[in-house]
Amino acid sequence: MWPTTRRRRRAVLPQFIELLAIIGFLFAAYYLTMWGWALTAPREVTVPKIVGLQQQEAIGLLRSLGLEHEVIAEKASEDKPEGGVLEAEPGPGRVVKAGRIVRLTISSGSRWSKVPDVHDMSVDRARALLREARLVVKREKARYDAKVPVGYVLGQSLPHGGKVPRGTEVELSVSKGPEPEIEVLQDLPEDSGTHSRAIDLTVPPGASLQEVKIIVTDTSGEHVAYREYHEPGDMISQTVSGDGPNAVIRVYLSGLLVQEKALNPKR
Repeated sequence: MWPTTRRRRRAVLPQFIELLAIIGFLFAAYYLTMWGWALTAPREVTVPKIVGLQQQEAIGLLRSLGLEHEVIAEKASEDKPEGGVLEAEPGPGRVVKAGRIVRLTISSGSRWSKVPDVHDMSVDRARALLREARLVVKREKARYDAKVPVGYVLGQSLPHGGKVPRGTEVELSVSKGPEPEIEVLQDLPEDSGTHSRAIDLTVPPGASLQEVKIIVTDTSGEHVAYREYHEPGDMISQTVSGDGPNAVIRVYLSGLLVQEKALNPKR
């Protein structure tokens, strides 16, 4: 009996050692895995307070902590200037993993616009200021004025300094300068159906260089008969022709229509 028991013990011992080796391997594998995960896992960071900061400043702070951002909405605000952060989610103080997206709501500024004073400005400068104030130039009425240079604002439909909702339309009155003279030079024979006119004008005071453009509309369509840039005081004499009894000539100074005449003097 005793020899049999000893033989059984000798047979179990290698199996026990093998089992211990397997258990040791599993523990080692587990701790190695946990160690590797700890090395590669995203670190934890605390979301900073960014409400009230300007958008770019807030984004820079988030990036410095390893956080991403997403602008999910814009809202009007009378308290926060345009571009300021109104809301952030997750909020400040939250502990999150690096790489987490922080969702931002940004201020679009006030619902109201202050009307600028664009009187006596060039129409291009006036348009730029009105756009900056979030207003819309509805249209421009041009009229002759012997004193105000061509292309400068004579008046505006909204009083300056007042507050109106964003996107409100503004109508400008723009000077066409003094009325130019357009005289008949000669008419070709009526049976030809072609008529000619002479344009004599002096470039009015204004910008150092002004575009003078003459457009003729006749039976063949619309075409530019003359287009050059001139300085104030330049004298221009130009003869243009057009076909058909309803041919029309239009003269533009710096993009503004200053004169319109029929080429056929009998109209």
